[in-house]
Amino acid sequence: MHKKPQARNRSRQLPVLLAVLGLLVVVNLFSQTDYRFFSLVVKLSVRLGSAPQTRLIVPPVGEVRAKTHWFPVQINAELRSVDLTLLRQTAFSPLLKEGQLPREVQEGASKILLHFLLKQVSLAFLGAALGLYAAGIRSAGKLVTGGLAGILGVLVVTGLVLAAYDLEAFQSPEYEGMIEAAPWLLGLVREALGQVEELGDRVQTLAANLYTALQQLEELGPVGLVEADIMVLHVSDIHNNPVAYNFAAQVIESFGVDVILDTGDLTDWGTALEAEITKRIKQLGLPYIFVSGNHDSPEVVSRLREIPYVVVLGEAVEVEGLKIAGTGDLVAHSYLATPASPEELASLAGEVNRVWAEVEDAERPHIFLVHNHRVAEAIDPGLFPVVAYGHTHQWGVKQVDGTVYSNAGTTGAAGIRGFQGKEPLPYSLSLLYFARDEDGVVRLQAVDGVHVTGLGQSFSLQRTFVEQGRNSGGDVELSP
Repeated sequence: MHKKPQARNRSRQLPVLLAVLGLLVVVNLFSQTDYRFFSLVVKLSVRLGSAPQTRLIVPPVGEVRAKTHWFPVQINAELRSVDLTLLRQTAFSPLLKEGQLPREVQEGASKILLHFLLKQVSLAFLGAALGLYAAGIRSAGKLVTGGLAGILGVLVVTGLVLAAYDLEAFQSPEYEGMIEAAPWLLGLVREALGQVEELGDRVQTLAANLYTALQQLEELGPVGLVEADIMVLHVSDIHNNPVAYNFAAQVIESFGVDVILDTGDLTDWGTALEAEITKRIKQLGLPYIFVSGNHDSPEVVSRLREIPYVVVLGEAVEVEGLKIAGTGDLVAHSYLATPASPEELASLAGEVNRVWAEVEDAERPHIFLVHNHRVAEAIDPGLFPVVAYGHTHQWGVKQVDGTVYSNAGTTGAAGIRGFQGKEPLPYSLSLLYFARDEDGVVRLQAVDGVHVTGLGQSFSLQRTFVEQGRNSGGDVELSP
């Protein structure tokens, strides 16, 4: 009995459908491949039948995508790692100076793409052959023919994509994740990089001049130098700005600083590349006590722990006779810069109050560090002599019932964003003067707020005397 034409058509179509399905499944599942491209490790992959776009993925920052072609194939390139040592070697390579590096890059990219295409061709052959095998075909000749048809199909798709590929689509891309800030950030970087070296020199000069001026003004009393047994430098919210370290280094040299406190936001996104800025801390050569901010990350904290004289607070420590404790930011365990909710911050402050209220006064720290102002300002007055914090980028100090709440502002002038606008934020830090009384008890005497304003044009100084509870009436201003 003969098969009906409809049944015969179905039996002929089934192997074709299974061959196409096998090709799609195998290519989509196994196309991803890691390639080393100079200092980068990049994972390439394709997804047949997906949105016609090219995606550039940079974990944990996010992704950039653009509709570069019309055929339904998604092309993905994911940055897996960066060899920073090799990156520096590439940046200073003689090939770059000789103009040969672009050719090397082009040749390297061509080799990678050719290898990637050959892999997809192999997967297409295998996928189509497996599909035919699943359809019950056992003839070696037919399986090979099906595999060759799969290769032809992938080559045709590749040709269609390349023919229509429009690299200029990345002129108007879509962003997802933290990288959404990239267009704005890159614009600021171009404007800012040219100013960094000049600004760093200005800041160092002003910091040296400030100390000289205070020596000359000492006879005026309220504005001169304060006698101190322990000098503490409080920095915060550096946000990747290298000028902050020029500022801090000169203050350390001029004022004889004994210990540095950092209340977080050392970086902007907490990536491995940004964490390289921790190398500047090594050059300061002083005990460096750190609590994380919402812009920091596990990568940043890990790098800091590798520096011998850096302490990332988890438990109370004693440095130069000062007992110091603190707690890191609630979101620093992730790569998300969004601050914790007000409810979560209030809960953290409540936990700090509860735990330390049970400790004898003599055993409590002289200074408690935290990043977020909502937590700091919710710590009970009288619990600690000093609460140091940041986050708001606004310097300030106040005394409430025996506790001095000190906000260092932003020592990095809010980072690269500080170059935006006609009146950028000042660079700011605090100097805390501690002295021992007749009984050997360490007490805070005064807090200086030091500000670099006008892109390094002048300094201003504001002093708060703790015992007298008064602020200096005016600022000391200097110009380079």
